Amino acid sequence: MSSIVLVVGFWTILFICNALLKNYRKYSRKYKEFLENNGISLSLFQVRWYTTRFNRSFFKFGQFQPYLLHLWFSVGVLVGALLMVASVLILSVTLFKAFAKDVPEQVLTPVMPGVNVPWSQVLYYLLTLTISGVFHEFGHAISAVREQVRVNGFGMFFMAVYPGAFVDLYTEHLTVISPLRQLRIYCAGVWHNAVLVLVGLLILWCLPYILVPVYVTGQGAVVLNVLKESPVYGSIQRGDTVLSLYGCQVYNKQNWNDCISRTLSTPQHGYCTDMLTVTRKNSSQGGFYNGEVYDCCQNSTSSRFCFKYQSLSHLKGYACLPARSTMQSRQLCGIPTDCDGPGDKVCVHPSLDNSSRLLRIIRSKGSDVLYVGDPLLLQYTVGVINYQRRNTLLPMELPNMVEMFLIYLVSLSGALALLNMVPCYSLDGQWALFAFVDHTLTTYIPHEDQRNMLCNVILTLGTLLLAANIMLALWTLGSI
Repeated sequence: MSSIVLVVGFWTILFICNALLKNYRKYSRKYKEFLENNGISLSLFQVRWYTTRFNRSFFKFGQFQPYLLHLWFSVGVLVGALLMVASVLILSVTLFKAFAKDVPEQVLTPVMPGVNVPWSQVLYYLLTLTISGVFHEFGHAISAVREQVRVNGFGMFFMAVYPGAFVDLYTEHLTVISPLRQLRIYCAGVWHNAVLVLVGLLILWCLPYILVPVYVTGQGAVVLNVLKESPVYGSIQRGDTVLSLYGCQVYNKQNWNDCISRTLSTPQHGYCTDMLTVTRKNSSQGGFYNGEVYDCCQNSTSSRFCFKYQSLSHLKGYACLPARSTMQSRQLCGIPTDCDGPGDKVCVHPSLDNSSRLLRIIRSKGSDVLYVGDPLLLQYTVGVINYQRRNTLLPMELPNMVEMFLIYLVSLSGALALLNMVPCYSLDGQWALFAFVDHTLTTYIPHEDQRNMLCNVILTLGTLLLAANIMLALWTLGSI
């Protein structure tokens, strides 16, 4: 709700300022001239900018290597056809699963800043969506020039929370060329988005190798931040490299999350020692049950912890032992027979409730950190990244920022490519469908009215399919 208030408040202030400047006698003429000269127009929840300054650039690009451009945009037609089929199949399967299951699987997700996009990532969202939209429209414009269709101008807009772009083509030129040439223009936008996705994935995959002169990976999970509410705040510092967690090796961020998940899916493991060591180091003077947990250390220092032990000779009990030295055992155990070596071997387990774990976090520098509590709290309050900088003067966040940018670029550009080819009114899929039908079915359906009727039936069904998926996505988003 606060996000909606913020968006509405922003547009309300902008609308009021625009109205005041237009009606204020002293600045009215200059303000209107400024808007007109720069091609800017403001309306309710929308700002538009239109220009003809790029027309010459479009013409130069459209005349560059005509044969290669012809081949390039012909491949785009094939990709556009595949995307149209894929979009219908994906949306249909999503809708079918929604009725077949109590909890539908989401494929189409409305991107809402402040709702499912954190405000801290809004810049990535706006930047990548703008790049995707501009690259999409540049594809239409360059292909249009290649097919001898005049480009009148190019524009950008910002509607509510969604930035975008558009290209103005000369309609009379567009309608007289062949359906195949039309397809090269209509499919050029989604083809460029598909290329953007492939380039983004390639750079994302190659990023560790690209950054290797200044950043290294695979040597541990690097701590980016620790929230003040975290139980390990002050113990684990920004810049620390975690090498091991709960006996699980950590090489990157994914390992960090996997190791924490493992602690939740498996019982707390024990540590091997011997009965002589337990007897010698035990400082317990008795204990009591603190809820479900037996506490045998009572007022002892925080360096000691209560362990439940069981030996090969069937001795059982609780002992207050030094936690750090006990957990440095190289052998982990579930029962005493898991422990090797001479003497009366003992397997000691921390005395904890079912949701808590005693974890040993090993860092590349500094002493080990012992954590007691819910492992999920550790995951939520400690942010880690994959990249370790070679020089302390380098910003830690840079690789993470590049990764986040590429992830948004791939996601939003891919969504733009897929959704634009849905056979739906007002999308690229509408005009591509007419051109596809004219190009492939003219021999079988010679009458134009019949072909148009077929297209309108498909477009109506496609529009209903897309609308149903949007309603499903909004309902799912609202129920989160």
